[in-house]
Amino acid sequence: MTRRLLAMILALSGSAAAREIPAGDAPALDAAIASAQPGDVIVMANGVWTDAGIVFRASGTPEAPVTLRAQTPGQVILSGRSFLRFVGRHLVAEGLLFKDGAVSGGHVVAFRGDSDEEASDCRLTNSAIIDYNPPPGASSNWVSLYGARNRVDHCRFSGKNNSGPLLVVWLNGEPNHHRIDRNIFAQRTFYGGNGGETIRVGDSKTSLQNSRTLVEENLFEDCDGEVEIISNKSCENTYRRNTFRRNAGTLTLRHGNRCLVEGNWFFGDGKASSGGIRIIGEDHRVVNNYLADLTGKAFFSAIGFMAAIPQSEPSGYLQVRRALVAFNTVVNCENSIFIGIGFGSRGRTLPPEDSLVANNIIAGKSSPLIT
Repeated sequence: MTRRLLAMILALSGSAAAREIPAGDAPALDAAIASAQPGDVIVMANGVWTDAGIVFRASGTPEAPVTLRAQTPGQVILSGRSFLRFVGRHLVAEGLLFKDGAVSGGHVVAFRGDSDEEASDCRLTNSAIIDYNPPPGASSNWVSLYGARNRVDHCRFSGKNNSGPLLVVWLNGEPNHHRIDRNIFAQRTFYGGNGGETIRVGDSKTSLQNSRTLVEENLFEDCDGEVEIISNKSCENTYRRNTFRRNAGTLTLRHGNRCLVEGNWFFGDGKASSGGIRIIGEDHRVVNNYLADLTGKAFFSAIGFMAAIPQSEPSGYLQVRRALVAFNTVVNCENSIFIGIGFGSRGRTLPPEDSLVANNIIAGKSSPLIT
């Protein structure tokens, strides 16, 4: 028997052993998860699941993940204090809808267990969290990514109005290689200052660690939580081919170095404080982006370089060094390119240095086009 034939037989036998396990209530769901084997699909029955605390603890394989799936996408409604925890490897959750509820001070979806057991190679797909907000004054995160190589894709997140970033990537000292792609982020509101980000990758304490998270082909629409729609706080991340429409904020390289911002589309549609890309740190590349009809000034500029604080703490403003801003198109924006935002205020006395702005197309009604 050849090795190829043996591999085919083993693959067929593995798929034959996989099961589709129905779960109509919480006890049945817990039992199905506890018995799940690689390739199994657990099917949650349509209906409203109130206060469902789902701890998805299992182990699949790359070829045969364990899948938790709605009977019909969007018709398994998780309400009340429902949450989802991924604990294991090669797990997929699909078709779930969180609405008519909230968590306070925690995570709606977390890629780890309660005892800090981090998940890897897991996926949340074709799901939604809509208006899942605690009472005013409470904080929450809708999605928290821990571990490594996890993915959030083809989901909709809409209506978050409280403090706490909507989606957070948490670092543990090693590159995590997460992927956040093809999602819709919409109607993010919060007017309390810091803490209203739509996505935050890292934090000031881990900002010099490599994350290598990929954020691509998402739509950000009416995300007005604060000036930082995306807050980059780690190194070597990629933001590419995303569309930003009518957002009162910017994609902000707040902390960290060596990030790539490439091929994104920013449409302000004339909305107040609509902005583009703000640069802080070293060796960033901002290339091939299109920015149009953005009304923001200074911190909300189409492309902005921050001034820095000498000997700054990591949580402050580090100097822009060796940034490359090239092959971008900026059309009809209030501040097209602003170099040295905040210079002279709050100890910011260092201008950007050793940076290159080249081969950009800038067209506007007001001057100067570069400030």
